[in-house]
Amino acid sequence: MIIGGAIRRTYATSRLSDPWKSFKGPRWAVAVTTAAAGSAIYFKWRQSEARELSPEYFTPYRISFKEDIDRSHFLLELTPVVEQQQNLWAKLGCEKLWSVEIKQPEVMVVRNYTPLPLQMNKDNKSLEILQDGEHAGGKLLFYIKQYEQGEVARWLHRLPENHIVELRGPFIDYEFPHYKSEIKRDRSFLRSNGSDDEGKEETFIFQPFDIAMFTAGTGVVTALQLLLTENPFRGTIDLFYSCHSYDELGPLGTILRTLERSNRVRLHVIESRNRSSRAENLKIISKSILPPSPYTGQVPYKGKKSSILEPVLSLVCGPEGYVAAIAGPKYEPAQGPVLGLLEKKQWTSDNVYKLS
Repeated sequence: MIIGGAIRRTYATSRLSDPWKSFKGPRWAVAVTTAAAGSAIYFKWRQSEARELSPEYFTPYRISFKEDIDRSHFLLELTPVVEQQQNLWAKLGCEKLWSVEIKQPEVMVVRNYTPLPLQMNKDNKSLEILQDGEHAGGKLLFYIKQYEQGEVARWLHRLPENHIVELRGPFIDYEFPHYKSEIKRDRSFLRSNGSDDEGKEETFIFQPFDIAMFTAGTGVVTALQLLLTENPFRGTIDLFYSCHSYDELGPLGTILRTLERSNRVRLHVIESRNRSSRAENLKIISKSILPPSPYTGQVPYKGKKSSILEPVLSLVCGPEGYVAAIAGPKYEPAQGPVLGLLEKKQWTSDNVYKLS
């Protein structure tokens, strides 16, 4: 069965109220109380700004950093106008894969983006992992591609630093089982490019499980969130990453290689620039797909697993055509039957989930 299950996303609408609407009293009182009313409106506005990020309303963030990787891909760091008190990385960990919505006010559309627990060091222009217990006041970093039809991404790319944008969330895209009192997995090696992780023995209360993830383009951020978040995924991810060129990842590519060296991920990179046809790429992916293993639940920890991966779940994230080729088309809001490459390897709707 699906080990985490899908969480139904609830969309909220933004309601902008007229602060004068509820004013009652004689007309002459308006002139007398203008200053007081103005002050009250200002403080009410400040209070509304101070709200924590929520799926129920939009919260203002400013663009604190933006940098192009190439002509299509860029990194975007957003900092809340009012510092956030809640550490979402500690709260959600690897048990909840989540995203936020960014609003494009000119055409009144929203787009979901998956954030990463990273921040930009402006002194040396390097990405830094947020340490345990640290959330940089609520900063969020995004890896975004400008698609021809991607109105929100193209709009974000045009905006200057310090421009205000509005977010709401988090929205839970997939939820894994909760392992109560489990030992938190260490991430300190990410600050030393993996050198601190060599030979380090890990112990847990429950036996970790492995998963497979099939990603294309910016869909790879779903895997990176699970691998980088506070208390990251405890098993190994068999990660398939399809792209035109690995260089599209920019500094995220270095982080992903560090994760690979530390055995957090087994990485398959399929670059279309090196092959002439889509069919050839799919053939390469198919050869490396492992069959599904049963999910055994919360089994007491038995020691380090062998190097053989035993994925109990496959998550698929990417453009519609990619998802259809790997696991069959997704019919929003339904999942649709499991077809494509995964069906040929005996995967079913019980252990495959297509992300939006």
